[in-house]
Amino acid sequence: MAETIKVTHAGRVATVILNRPQNLNAFTTAMVSELEKELVLIRDNPEIRAVMLTGSGKAFCAGVDIQEKPYNPLNARIFLKNFNRMLKMVESLPQPTVAVLHGAVVAGGLELALACTFRIAAPNAKMGLPEINLGLVAAGGATFRLPRLIGFGPALEMCLLGKLISGAEAEASGLVNWSFPEKELRSEAELLVKKLADQPPIALSLIKDALYAAAAPHEANDSLMEILSASVNHYTEDKKEGLAAFLAKRKPDFSGQ
Repeated sequence: MAETIKVTHAGRVATVILNRPQNLNAFTTAMVSELEKELVLIRDNPEIRAVMLTGSGKAFCAGVDIQEKPYNPLNARIFLKNFNRMLKMVESLPQPTVAVLHGAVVAGGLELALACTFRIAAPNAKMGLPEINLGLVAAGGATFRLPRLIGFGPALEMCLLGKLISGAEAEASGLVNWSFPEKELRSEAELLVKKLADQPPIALSLIKDALYAAAAPHEANDSLMEILSASVNHYTEDKKEGLAAFLAKRKPDFSGQ
């Protein structure tokens, strides 16, 4: 079986690569579990001072692989709890993380990027939360991580309209920290993680923890609300219609049921 997560090391930097290029690096249950295992190893390795997250192939990550299995309220709740635990682990690593974004950065892929400390993107990257267009509910921290970066109004637009924005637009909004031409993206990311790796690790980790604690004091409750909302939504006919339309490449006809 091919590795869905690859990790390389160069000096004090670990690079985590999402590795399902044929599926635009969309998450499966096993992939979430494998990423969490790798994050534990990174967290507990004092030799690693900074982390870079990238996607292989044409995209960073296109979210969750909705064709892996049919989801219902029970298995969706289990998956989302595991997915959110993994995202929280990314956010709470003692090491700073840099998401390197190109191609599709949507749904769970954007939520992974939001959990990182810094985000750099290619100008033509496509970023957003299109779940609403499929009759689904985004439930990987978008409702509390996104507004603190871009503000409440723009977050409403992205969440309720399924609006996609470019990497250049994301830089202007504050969603990403920097935008670079795609051919320069990796080299600029390497410069950033090397600079972070040279910082005093204990002080950096303490400052990072304090900032996140102040920015999201109710994060646990917010995450639970997302998971419950998304789980209950799996009962709806609109969810079935949205996924059927997506797979058939047609416009959905939502009934409100």
